[in-house]
Amino acid sequence: MTAGLTALAGAVYGAAGLLLAVLGLHALVLATVRTLLPRRDLPAAPGPWPAVVVQLPVYEEPPALIARVLDAALASDYPGRVEIQLLDDSSVASRRVNAALCAERRPGVRHLPRDAREGYKAGALAYGLAQTDAPLAAVFDVDFRPSPPTLRALVGPLLADEGLAFVQGRWTHPGADRTWLGRAQAAVLDLHFAVEQTARDRAGLPLPFNGTAGVWRRAAIDDAGGWKADTLAEDADLALRAQARGWRARLAEDVAVPADFPETVGAWRRQQARWAKGLAEVARLRLGTLWRAPLPMRAKLAFTGHLALSLSLPSLLVLLLLHPVVSALGGMGAAAVLAGLGPVALVGLIGAHVVALQALHPASWRGRLLRIPAALAAPIVLVVPVARAFGEAVVGRRTPFARTPKGASGGGEGGGTEVALAVYSAAGLAVLVALGAWGAVPFQTLLAVATAAAAWAIRRTPPVARAEPVPSLTRAAA
Repeated sequence: MTAGLTALAGAVYGAAGLLLAVLGLHALVLATVRTLLPRRDLPAAPGPWPAVVVQLPVYEEPPALIARVLDAALASDYPGRVEIQLLDDSSVASRRVNAALCAERRPGVRHLPRDAREGYKAGALAYGLAQTDAPLAAVFDVDFRPSPPTLRALVGPLLADEGLAFVQGRWTHPGADRTWLGRAQAAVLDLHFAVEQTARDRAGLPLPFNGTAGVWRRAAIDDAGGWKADTLAEDADLALRAQARGWRARLAEDVAVPADFPETVGAWRRQQARWAKGLAEVARLRLGTLWRAPLPMRAKLAFTGHLALSLSLPSLLVLLLLHPVVSALGGMGAAAVLAGLGPVALVGLIGAHVVALQALHPASWRGRLLRIPAALAAPIVLVVPVARAFGEAVVGRRTPFARTPKGASGGGEGGGTEVALAVYSAAGLAVLVALGAWGAVPFQTLLAVATAAAAWAIRRTPPVARAEPVPSLTRAAA
């Protein structure tokens, strides 16, 4: 029986390691595609410019942030009619404050509260669409700051190409290098936009929608069945359904929309857990839709690869838990493939991060290289909540849409699980040293140090500094 358990543990360990290696190589492939393929120019049209509804979904957000995003939307230089909707699912008390903010900015702003938070963000967006006849809908979360030209730049390609469902802008994050938490988040998001999304766009592959900083064609939303609350990733869900029906999407590489990061480790962990669970739910519910669609094989594989990212941190947790066990029992044979692919995948991931830095910061990328080790260490900080959320998605356990806390709130996590994981990793290291399993000691040492650092970070890391102060509630013109 011991031999059977050893073989089983080795097989599970090997499968998890192989999956992580494949995902690392996937990043390298996308970085290569992004580097080799030329930029595809976005089509543009001189007009006429149709009406656009700008949807700003909020739920218990700081009033100063709401005032800032309202003012940013009102400052747009879009030449057509712009209708701004504050989609408010907040409590009665918060809605009164938000209503006053909208009243100060009339005309042009509609305050649309809902008594019940049915469908969460997807429900709010659908409710707002039912209140307007605008053929285009822009979505901006409260922590984004679109500049005046943003709306015009995102709408132009939709006017020139009637087959586009949406155009996605690129997120930026000024001031990210002030803390390790900011560096880690910047590196992860830059990799996504400057490598993954850009590679898909240049190769003509389907794009996931990122939930904000983009403009949708209403006809595409309706054709795909509308916003649905079946998952916590309503953005990726709608994008998959629309593109499965033949619509296309584009990334506006040069349209940069500044955004605030989650300011605490706890807030970031909550955000990433929701995103990972949402992707896993989309995979569980929509992979059949994707693979039955009349799309090229490469398009199906590309979107499947994106959804497979939800497997990365659960696989890492498997490695953390099984490495000392499998090494002590001598069952590493099943994981031998990891020895060859692991370093290649790691080099590929690092290379993809370098490509992202060079693309976005050509004059200063060397000074930002510290983002890469921060990004490589970040998964250990995120592994427990993300793996838990993934497990909930696999078994079909529905949970409410947990908004990302704003400001310095949301960081009050005990980190007890991470402390236990650090103790476990240290104990595993001691056992391997005692057994003389020297081949496994270096990796276990890395795990022990990483889990200890993660436990410390969750308890001690200071908030991310904002790139610029949030304005007061009193408008500059008042």
